[in-house]
Amino acid sequence: MVTGLLCGGHCCGRGREKQVRDVIRRSAEEKLAAATRPIAELLLATRRTLQEHLTGLSHQSQNKTAALFSQLYRNHAKRAHTPLASLYDDIRTILRSKPEMEASLGEDLGSPSPIDMQISTKKFFRDIFPVAYQNVLRLDAKEFTREYEACLKDAYEAVQPFGEVPQQLGTSLSKSLEAARALLQVLAVGAGALTTSEQLISTTDEECSTKLLRLAGCSRCKGFDVAPCRNFCLNVARGCLGSKVSELDAPWTGYVEGVERLSRADADSALRAIDARVSNAIMHALENHVLLEKKCGSPSTLDVTNPSSPRPTPGATRRDALRAPPPDSELLQFAATLATTKKLFSGLADRLCDEPDFASETSEQCWNGENIGEYTKALVASASISDQKYNPELTTPTNPDTKVAALGDRLRQARQLLFEHSWTGSAPAAEAFMQGDEAGDEGSGSGRLYTDDDGSYDAEGSGEEGSGSQDISSRTMIGTGDGPTYSEPPKVGSSATIQRSFTLLTILLIFTNV
Repeated sequence: MVTGLLCGGHCCGRGREKQVRDVIRRSAEEKLAAATRPIAELLLATRRTLQEHLTGLSHQSQNKTAALFSQLYRNHAKRAHTPLASLYDDIRTILRSKPEMEASLGEDLGSPSPIDMQISTKKFFRDIFPVAYQNVLRLDAKEFTREYEACLKDAYEAVQPFGEVPQQLGTSLSKSLEAARALLQVLAVGAGALTTSEQLISTTDEECSTKLLRLAGCSRCKGFDVAPCRNFCLNVARGCLGSKVSELDAPWTGYVEGVERLSRADADSALRAIDARVSNAIMHALENHVLLEKKCGSPSTLDVTNPSSPRPTPGATRRDALRAPPPDSELLQFAATLATTKKLFSGLADRLCDEPDFASETSEQCWNGENIGEYTKALVASASISDQKYNPELTTPTNPDTKVAALGDRLRQARQLLFEHSWTGSAPAAEAFMQGDEAGDEGSGSGRLYTDDDGSYDAEGSGEEGSGSQDISSRTMIGTGDGPTYSEPPKVGSSATIQRSFTLLTILLIFTNV
């Protein structure tokens, strides 16, 4: 047998020596990957949980609001479903993204949203305005002519029937959905950074492959069944493996702090802030009723062919809470786990030396690279590139890797994006728009009040249906603390009553919290 050039000994010929070297290198790389891979999987799993939760919640919210349209608009409900579907499709478009695209170094973090929710929300209100106005006028068996409906839409900007509600809601949705989108993006970026770091570690050069062989293989070729000295292992691991990704230490620490900050945002307080803005904004809805008639004249209508007006079935007016409680416990566990990884890259290489195959517990009476004895060489302070010039096990200078630099920049961008959104505390507000605080027990109201000049009413009551013999189609639903009740229909000529009807309608359409 030809003696191996590196280890020598009776068991390692040149071919066998190369095989042993490759096995040891792969084993070392795999042990370090075992430290990063679960974190990447955790980031992607959390991202998937959030995305599926918000997307599923949007479908529930859409179906719930569509049922309300069917109840309120009856014959004309289908005309309101299309703009409703468009609004929620836009919401889901913002939330719909692929993690592999976001993790790519070429993907621009913080790029504009694919959908402008200001425009989307404004379009939603504009499109449902003719249907809502027709309902206020109690034209159940009629519909506006195309010309009159077109006039209503054209007059929308001048009349502003919903006041500042579209602007207020559009702003709230834009901020909350952008924060949610940012968190989804950043979770993918973190997972991508860990995957890339694993690939960088696996590009071990010839010198380091040889060092790993001498560390963990040569003693056995010489017939010694003794583990390598710990400081010997630390010098080789820090110089050959840890130095490749050590420059990610500070960017990763900042990244984790950013994720912690945004993932702790409070959904309830965000919802209350949105409710307050909306309740203050919609009190003057349709004050320009006179201007509307001046622009379009008296309503021009057509009879509806074979109108069907079935009475709602018992219980149909009650709208149960959305059954999609936020994954708060999962997020808390995620944040706690991620917090323990802040110094992941600074101590990554040292993990190898916790393995009994690669290091003993001391640096005495162990394999020192030549024989069994004490390892007397100096211990390099860390895995940082700047420290490797003092590493006694390296002969070739360690140079910064441009890929690592780009990865560090990517993590810094992600952190900056998180901090830009975290101050609003609005990440879960996208959820709040679709769920409100309905994740609790069915049948309990929040007790929040919405006030105007005429008094106050509770828009989130609970309980059974109100009683009475009047047809639901001739009344406007108002949520109270004792259950849904119904007011008499407004007179067309009364600006105040039309204002109140649109106020209630807006709350019912947007915050379905009864």
